[in-house]
Amino acid sequence: MGTEEEERTLSAPTMARSRGQLGSAYAPGAFFTFEGGLGACISLPDFSATDDDAPIHAVTKAQILLRLQEVWQSWFTRAYAVGTGDRQIDPRQCLDEALLKGATVVPLGADRLAFLSPLRMEYAPAPLTFVCNKCRLFRYFESAHDLAQNIGRLRKTQCTATDAKGPCQWRQLDVIFVHWSGEWMPATPGRWEWNDHKAILRLYGEECSVCGNSDFKLNTDSPRIGQWHFYCANPTCGHKGSDEWRQNDRFTTEVFRDNAGKRVSERRMEPISYRASSTYYAQSEQFVLFPKSEHQLMAMLEPQRQSELAAFIGKQFRFGGGELTPDEMKAALLAAGKASEWESYERFADIKKCSAESGDVVVEKLMDDELKKLVDRWTTIDPPLVRPRVDLPPAINAQLAARSEYTSRFDPFVLAVEHEALSRGKLSAAPDGGRAKFVRFNHLDNDLAPKDTNDKAAQEALTQQLMTKLGIADLGLIREFDLCRFTHGYTRVSAMPTLEKRNQLMPVRLRLFEPLRNGKRPIYVVTQANEALYVRLDPSAVYKWLCAVGVVDLPDWDESVSVKLGGKILEVAQPFGRYFSLLKEGDAATYRYVYTLLHTYAHVLMKNVAELSGLDLGSMGEYIFPLDLAFVVYRNGTTMDLGNLSSLWRNENNRFLSRLLEASSHRCNSGRLCDMAGGACPDCIMIPETSCIAQNQLLSRAVLKGGPPPREDATHKGKRIPGFLEVVNSGNAY
Repeated sequence: MGTEEEERTLSAPTMARSRGQLGSAYAPGAFFTFEGGLGACISLPDFSATDDDAPIHAVTKAQILLRLQEVWQSWFTRAYAVGTGDRQIDPRQCLDEALLKGATVVPLGADRLAFLSPLRMEYAPAPLTFVCNKCRLFRYFESAHDLAQNIGRLRKTQCTATDAKGPCQWRQLDVIFVHWSGEWMPATPGRWEWNDHKAILRLYGEECSVCGNSDFKLNTDSPRIGQWHFYCANPTCGHKGSDEWRQNDRFTTEVFRDNAGKRVSERRMEPISYRASSTYYAQSEQFVLFPKSEHQLMAMLEPQRQSELAAFIGKQFRFGGGELTPDEMKAALLAAGKASEWESYERFADIKKCSAESGDVVVEKLMDDELKKLVDRWTTIDPPLVRPRVDLPPAINAQLAARSEYTSRFDPFVLAVEHEALSRGKLSAAPDGGRAKFVRFNHLDNDLAPKDTNDKAAQEALTQQLMTKLGIADLGLIREFDLCRFTHGYTRVSAMPTLEKRNQLMPVRLRLFEPLRNGKRPIYVVTQANEALYVRLDPSAVYKWLCAVGVVDLPDWDESVSVKLGGKILEVAQPFGRYFSLLKEGDAATYRYVYTLLHTYAHVLMKNVAELSGLDLGSMGEYIFPLDLAFVVYRNGTTMDLGNLSSLWRNENNRFLSRLLEASSHRCNSGRLCDMAGGACPDCIMIPETSCIAQNQLLSRAVLKGGPPPREDATHKGKRIPGFLEVVNSGNAY
């Protein structure tokens, strides 16, 4: 086979695609064809001497590293767990060897990673296998260099078909062999096996076992790819080894070595068209970019900062705690270098004491108020000078201890911190010259409002009415929703850590991209700041609906109490499992119903945006904050933002909202068939999986309009659940 260096010296061409495409669908290892469908190619990293470093700050790199460590560890844990006593799994079957030390995951540090902006991606023709359309003669080349040297001979090969009158009519074979180890192979007559005697890997069958001829023909008559087969090209022989072609994965065979013969089913590769999606799954993650002023929030997500995260949750969701003692406050202030603050406290305390002794009640109360103001300021400024004491319920402490069960994109603690960062950076920002970073549709800024003040007031009043009917407490346009998306590797056959083959669970190997010239592994980073719609539901409406549904673990909550509903929901949160492994039918659970409501609402909103704005569903994305009962629908693109969402509101405004109340927005073309299967299908609220944050799981139109329960709810089988919009508008038509 040609060496890597030999291939690279050929100066592979680069393709012209958007950054978003190059960082996902065309990332290294992907198969594709150019316009017209002629010629299969494989993407390669850009091996040029200069790197296109991603324009990101050190703190963003730190966020990416945190996510990567969690992703790599959780992937390995899930894949490695499929092993049994009589079928051991080798760690190398689960994760790229660069991340392993024995059976331990050793994440790569920043010094071994290259954070790149996907501006350039190279490509090469692949697979380099050709078949004559007439005589079926098969030819295979080891590399592009090999093909370039022998292209003349290939073109001059005489066709042996009976009706042929010249050279062979070659076509590139559009089928390859892939395996869940992340490896692929072009078609070959031979098969990889382990030679026990010589302890080496060998490709057996590259010569006819009868006549020794090395030329083969490929019979592709069968409509089933798996039943194609090679046979000897010698006209006096024509021997075929089997009625179907088979190939074993070279990597897995080498891992098993002496046991390869006993574990054939685990080594068997799958013949498939290179156009099929299962040949390549780019592994990507995304997160909300923290503003520079809120980088301390991100630090709370580090494993060693759990006490700070607990304090944040207590403050954010208003869990009470005991009062701090003067000694505790003094120690904290002195440690922070704020001795003058403590001196002020002591002066007020002395005056209060003297007033109490003299019976001056007025001054005593005045000093008591001043002391409380001081303590309030110390504990509420950000960062606080004195951390308040927070007594979290045991259930939330248990959730903190079990955070490893959640992946980052579904971790309620991570999402609560991200929502706070979004709130501080965007949602709470003051208007700037009549153009706000976040403009509420019931309180428009000068840029988005009608010019006439009476029209503005009337529009805002109607918007508020519709928001109430929709159960929405906060709704508006984020002009720049800052998001970071990065691609760190790929898999084949399955996008998940495990898959079932031949009644066995197989570990799927997560592979990193090939090293660059400098030896670093590329991480392709795309940041964007596009328009987005922010929606936060009314907590009292959500709780009323949960009561009407009858979830089995509904926590007690009263709007008049200090603890927010999100805090109560956190107490009964349930992990979906790594890669939805725990998402099975069970009792009607509060957390799952809340997530399903927000997720379904986001999809319905996206469908409505697509119909009125001209944006394609595949060009949008979503982000869900379950504890804050909020979600964001954003334009997901790296090309110029043309203001589709702001234009949508200017042109359609309340018509856009009123459509969400219409029955047609919650109807499915499949009718009852979809309703009885969970209330979600491609005909209604499912969207392309590249746009969906949860792989089209936890969706059901019933949570909005009412109907048969979601497929995960076993409590209400055969019953009807009330929809959120029904409960919000009970007694009123909507």
